[in-house]
Amino acid sequence: MSEAKTPGTDVGGVEALTERRIVDAALAVLDLDGARALSVAAVARRLGVGAEAVHARVDGSDGLERTVIESVLSAVALGSLTDDGVEWTAAVIQFALSLRGKLFDHPAVAELIMSGPMDSPSADGPVAREMTEALFVCLARGGLQTTVRAHGVYAVLVYVLGSIALDVAETDGKPPLPGESERIAARRAALGDLDPTRWPRTAAHLAEIAAWTSVDQFVWGLRVLLVGMTAT
Repeated sequence: MSEAKTPGTDVGGVEALTERRIVDAALAVLDLDGARALSVAAVARRLGVGAEAVHARVDGSDGLERTVIESVLSAVALGSLTDDGVEWTAAVIQFALSLRGKLFDHPAVAELIMSGPMDSPSADGPVAREMTEALFVCLARGGLQTTVRAHGVYAVLVYVLGSIALDVAETDGKPPLPGESERIAARRAALGDLDPTRWPRTAAHLAEIAAWTSVDQFVWGLRVLLVGMTAT
């Protein structure tokens, strides 16, 4: 008589668990309940397997987070960064918009990137390193000095991830996120009771402030950052 198998696994509970299945289950947990809900046990429950099977495949909770992050980052378009036919600032903007879009698809992953197991540069996965390398190539194409490139790559990543975090913070963090026009309208409504006699300069720019989470604002700020690098 053949040995009964745990649903979704091979004998021993590991062989049939592919990385893709684990990532899909992890993203489902993240999308539904947020970054704090992600754990080896939560993913195992969703897959209908024992936690030890998932643990063995991804090397624990830190490994699980890295695997999910790497999977999402692998979908970000990097080609423009190393393409001599694409002007360098335009290339960075294209990359940033691609990263923004992928993280908006799974907002909790942005939180993982900023608060997860990226405890040192050596902890970055190969996809994250490829992204960083491509940014260095792009800034070199822009003629930036060596030290400026190093500061510039970090500045771009901080700007992009920080902007995404602030945008997501104004939602419930569950995909699909509200559309841009809906988010701008909600921000404008929230500013409706601002006292113009107390904060007159702020009150004069309510329309622009409401659109701080827009694509136009995102691109504007990034372009200013990139142009500023050429003046240092």
